[in-house]
Amino acid sequence: MKTLWKVFSTQIKSVRVIFGWLCLFKLCFWTTLIVTVKLWASYDMFYHLKWPDHETPTLLSHFSAYDGSYYLTLCKNGYQGGAQTSAFYPLWPLTIKLTSFLCGGNYLVVGLILANILSILAWVLFYSIVEKRWGNGTAKGAVVFLIAFPGSFFYQFLYSESLFFLLIMGLWWGLENKRYGLAFIFAYLLPLSRPIGVFCFLPILWHVLTVCPPIWLERRPRLFALLTRSPVVPEGQGEDTQKSQGTPLLKSKDTLKSFRWWLVLTPFFGWLFYFTLMFIWTNNPLDGFAAQRFWGVHSISNLWNVPKFFHAWFSPKTWHGYDGSFLDETLFTLVVCSVPILWKLDKSLLAWLYVLAILPAMSGMFVSSTRYSSVAFPIFIAISFFFKPASRRWCKFGLMGAFVILQSILIWRYVNYQWAN
Repeated sequence: MKTLWKVFSTQIKSVRVIFGWLCLFKLCFWTTLIVTVKLWASYDMFYHLKWPDHETPTLLSHFSAYDGSYYLTLCKNGYQGGAQTSAFYPLWPLTIKLTSFLCGGNYLVVGLILANILSILAWVLFYSIVEKRWGNGTAKGAVVFLIAFPGSFFYQFLYSESLFFLLIMGLWWGLENKRYGLAFIFAYLLPLSRPIGVFCFLPILWHVLTVCPPIWLERRPRLFALLTRSPVVPEGQGEDTQKSQGTPLLKSKDTLKSFRWWLVLTPFFGWLFYFTLMFIWTNNPLDGFAAQRFWGVHSISNLWNVPKFFHAWFSPKTWHGYDGSFLDETLFTLVVCSVPILWKLDKSLLAWLYVLAILPAMSGMFVSSTRYSSVAFPIFIAISFFFKPASRRWCKFGLMGAFVILQSILIWRYVNYQWAN
């Protein structure tokens, strides 16, 4: 009991510290950005922005380009059949609209505030889970690399990354701590926030098969061993702590056994609710899929067109553009490099990696891959582990510095209405 209390109190203290640092980071980020935009930003490419409609742009307009403007349009006008905005999923604009009364109905301001609050909560939860599994050093490194990653600046703006990542962390936390009631809620909401949310049934299925394996899997010990995680003891926890967790795990296994397949199917129930909402709003449950024609990129058929995927990977067209981005395709290399590390660390993270990084890259042929990868948390855990030895310290600082420079460039492109997704 003393060991458990020591671990618990230490984690609470470390979470408070990281929360304070994250709030300070947000304050510094926005202070620097607002001053910089006020002094040097341009409206020359404002035509890329669709918000505010038919009005003169203001300082705040710099922070609502591209997808942000579509979400604001949804908050103002709702879903309309056959419109481009139907391609965007409803949970984020609904969240903004329902809380807009806090800022006098100003969707832009409340959206920015929500994005920053939700991202802090998601980062703290991410730190908490990683710290419990692999220790404080790994958790700090993973959070720092996540925030510094070039595509992570969207956590500060009117994009769905903050909400989606918080839901992902909530689901992961629920599975890791055997809190399946909360896992149900997050699994149900994920398909309402992003199209790839429905594919979160894969890591849920992996969890169910390893925690509560069916008879056919138990009879195949080699296959079962292939799925299970490697036993990595977190820093500061000894054998007493590990043994004390045995009884609750047995109880949670019995609890999971009674409704395990319902948990796996929960993302599909959320997806079904999404189709119901689209039918109510547009009279066409598939209007969101039909709206993809305006972009002509994402297609489910791309998932099994492997030759096309590899051709797109090694055929950059521009440094960073809508199609054929050298930056998107280069940063995807981190996904590939993280696979052997995650295989040794925790095989279940590979399911998350596929859903959050590989699947979006394949379906859209790397369009906005840098942004999508910012929520692929296994990448940052793998990077943190790789750079853990002191001998790799300077390489770690070099990669982090490169991340910060690239993110700064993308931020400047975004606030000046240039392509940064």
